[in-house]
Amino acid sequence: MKAVLVVDDNTAVRMVLTDFLTMAFPSVRILQAENGAAGLALAQTEQPDLVLMDAEMPVLDGYAAAKQLRQAENTRSIPIIAISSGASNNDLVKGLRSVADRSLPKPFTAEELL
Repeated sequence: MKAVLVVDDNTAVRMVLTDFLTMAFPSVRILQAENGAAGLALAQTEQPDLVLMDAEMPVLDGYAAAKQLRQAENTRSIPIIAISSGASNNDLVKGLRSVADRSLPKPFTAEELL
């Protein structure tokens, strides 16, 4: 794995994930985006090996961003892990989980992420 993209509007969540991933995988480049639109653009240009995507974000939510990643030729095969603290019955969370490869409800442990 060469790069992981963390897409979350919460700066603290992005920083915790970045710190954890950097410690667990020192040779992996960690990319960050604060909303779905920025994440989509970064994924298209950087081609990460994995995307950790929050559901509820401004500008473009995680479901819409993940759906667009799945539709684009150059990003459709990038694995997506849905990470969300939203209610499990929330339509947006359900939608993101439907296009993601896996899902992790926040809070999750380091072991669950690995």
